[in-house]
Amino acid sequence: MIIIYISNYQHQKRLKVIRLRRPYFPENSIKKIQRNIGNAMRDGRLTLGENVSKFEKKFAKFNGSKFGCGVSSATAGLHIALLSLGIKQNDEVIIPSKTFISTANAAIYCNAKPIFCDVQEDTFQIDPNHVKKLITKKTKAIIPVHIAGNICDMKELVEISNQNNIPIVEDAAHAHGATYYGKKAGSFGRIGVFSFYPDKVMTSADGGMIVTNDSEIYNKTLEFRNVGRKHLGQYDYNVIGYNYRMNELQAILLNEQLKLLPSMLKRRREIAKMYDEQLNIKNLVRQKIQKFVKSSYYAYVLRLTKGDLERLRMKLSKKRIETSPMFTSVYKIKAYRNILGNTPACKVTEKLDSQTFTIPLHPGLTDNEINIVINEIKKNEK
Repeated sequence: MIIIYISNYQHQKRLKVIRLRRPYFPENSIKKIQRNIGNAMRDGRLTLGENVSKFEKKFAKFNGSKFGCGVSSATAGLHIALLSLGIKQNDEVIIPSKTFISTANAAIYCNAKPIFCDVQEDTFQIDPNHVKKLITKKTKAIIPVHIAGNICDMKELVEISNQNNIPIVEDAAHAHGATYYGKKAGSFGRIGVFSFYPDKVMTSADGGMIVTNDSEIYNKTLEFRNVGRKHLGQYDYNVIGYNYRMNELQAILLNEQLKLLPSMLKRRREIAKMYDEQLNIKNLVRQKIQKFVKSSYYAYVLRLTKGDLERLRMKLSKKRIETSPMFTSVYKIKAYRNILGNTPACKVTEKLDSQTFTIPLHPGLTDNEINIVINEIKKNEK
């Protein structure tokens, strides 16, 4: 499998590589960040200070949630979310088979068992009909993943959740600002988790956010992220927690990124529209996004239904255009084969594994670069 990443930045700059994804920090934003980092360093409180608190409140409000808990990564956030729900050994957690490994890892960290659910062939999202078939007495949580910023069928999933009294934890790592019937991703389940990894819709180099409307859950997240205590300087620990804190430097970046988020989303949607309108190519199908969903377009996912995908990606690579596969079946990864042994196949996921890929999409892309990508892909049609 070919993964196109030229890691040396100066080499990329010299070759004018069209990047798949990259963070967006305009110059005026960088200057504000530098000034605020200086203030934080002079203040001396570099973790769980006023910048973290400010960002938690602002992001929760933006997302339509009552509470926000900043953490070191989305992986940490998913782990804490399951811990806060009391997930333990022998419990089962239903997750999509097509996702990043962290979604499954969160269940493993709790000594629970991830149960892999197939996805829909057109949206690439967790299939609610398959979810229903997988529910047992051991099922204690469902984690839908909003792949590429496209929100799952939350109406159906919430109904399943309510009927079976099984909480939903939304993996919204890709879905900052995405909406479903006007409601934000991460606000449908008991808990929502976001990522601020370097290539995400908004970033702090790394980091994550847990959002919830449940005060009891919220108080648990505060303890689990801070080695079992709510506040620094407190030496009475209520639970065995983890060092999953968000620091002040991350929060400074994120407070600026949140201001930029509306314009970044606007640009992502403009780029996606250009691809939608011009990549009408036989055997090349884009991820289906329902009319009532407004995607964040973390990624633009294409499916080559006929032809040699690796050959296409190699051609684009030679033109210095980065592409990437869109995940692979988690249960086929060596680490999971070693832990779980043989797992029932998810046929749609396995079919998509060899057909789906992503092309460049980030706010820093120029129209000229977008047109180069479009034209090079069109050449493959001939």
